[in-house]
Amino acid sequence: MSRVKTPAREGFLYHLWLEREFSAVPLKTIDGRPLEILEKGVRNYDAGPDFLDALLRIDSHIERGDIEIHPIAGDWYAHGHHRDPRYNTVILHLVTMECPVSFRTIRADGCAIPTLNLDNYLEKTAEELEVETVLQTPPSQFCGLSQHDMSTVRLVIEKAGDARFSIKMKRYFERRFSDSWDQIVYLSIFEALGYSKNQIPFRQLAEILPVEQLWSFIWSDPLDCALLKCEAYLFGAAGLLPSQQHHSAVFLVPNVKHYVADLENMWRQFPLKSKITVLKPGVWQFFRLRPKNFPTRRIAAAAMYVVRFMTDGFISTCIKIISDLSRKPTKMGKELENLCIIPSHPFWSTHYSFEESRSEPGKNECLLGRERARDIVVNVLLPALAAFADETADLRLKNSVCEIYQHYSRLHDNEIIRHMCEQIFKMSTCPDIITGARMQQGLIHLHKEMCQPEQCSVCLEKFHVQTLSPDDHFSTVKTS
Repeated sequence: MSRVKTPAREGFLYHLWLEREFSAVPLKTIDGRPLEILEKGVRNYDAGPDFLDALLRIDSHIERGDIEIHPIAGDWYAHGHHRDPRYNTVILHLVTMECPVSFRTIRADGCAIPTLNLDNYLEKTAEELEVETVLQTPPSQFCGLSQHDMSTVRLVIEKAGDARFSIKMKRYFERRFSDSWDQIVYLSIFEALGYSKNQIPFRQLAEILPVEQLWSFIWSDPLDCALLKCEAYLFGAAGLLPSQQHHSAVFLVPNVKHYVADLENMWRQFPLKSKITVLKPGVWQFFRLRPKNFPTRRIAAAAMYVVRFMTDGFISTCIKIISDLSRKPTKMGKELENLCIIPSHPFWSTHYSFEESRSEPGKNECLLGRERARDIVVNVLLPALAAFADETADLRLKNSVCEIYQHYSRLHDNEIIRHMCEQIFKMSTCPDIITGARMQQGLIHLHKEMCQPEQCSVCLEKFHVQTLSPDDHFSTVKTS
């Protein structure tokens, strides 16, 4: 089975929480406190925490309160729960994926609550269990949507793609409480570079070194010097420089010596070195990652992004590309892709880490190719630009973004997309009706937000009410 890249959907985690027994082994929160589940709580279908009135024993103290579940720990902050008083009753945060022991869940009242990583108490990770469930679904249990005509199917999937796009926009609005637009895009790109295993440390790195701060240190330097400085600051703040990992032998390798020495020297001179909290090397996951996706290479790509967008910022640079409605949306989408491709690097195109070179030193590949660049365009740049257009009431920009999204060609399929195609179309690959990224996003939205076992009729009725209305595509997301 291919490596799972997408976190399990929350609905599946609710199922795991209710159906699995977590009493076989002693539970411990990520900071080491003993935890016992006495009552799991009642599922909440309204706004607020996911499970209400749970009963827990934490550190020998019995507490009654609510439980919130997220596939990724950082979603607590991405969804704005740390500012929402409705979540002040939460006494346990359940998460999956890689979660550093340093992570803290803070409520709006300032109280820190325990976090439990469910993956530590499952036979496989939650996302792997979900994919297995998807793949083991009997072929006879097809989606109820498959009984409708193709025009209805297309309309539902397109509107589902719009709904997923609007959810992404809303998350950007939530971050506007504390961040600039450039910082939001910067942080989101970092999260995308981290994939699922390193999303949290990449987010933390972007928060430790905000992009405007980085720009202030490098804006007057020549590009090659600016890039070297940015790499040094990011690798240093990430705790991944050789000196921080006690890899002294690296200096014996001739083609590494000068590059590493320059980075170490730049880091020693970093003005804020003593004022930031450097990440511990152990938070970065290398295990079971393809070497070209190692965080070292992704951090080098991130540094190139910082330098590339230094002059005009992320938002303004993208707006220059897509502001002319007379140009074809496919052409504008391609230019955004080109903006996100990171070319070869004199060191990182031939190395996976500071002490490990590639087996094919003659092949100078991109640090970030077109496939990943297209993912960033669809999942980061376009929803961020649409949210910015709504905030600034720029209808022309909004229309341009929507045109690009609606005409954007298909990305690579994943397990969820293939499963939904089998459920709806009885095909193991996407049929021609799935014409672009918008419809792929629609399939993902149907699966993550709507699809539940034995609930086809409920799903169709609910989704029809929510999306098959006369409202325009990409209805404006409110910030309130």
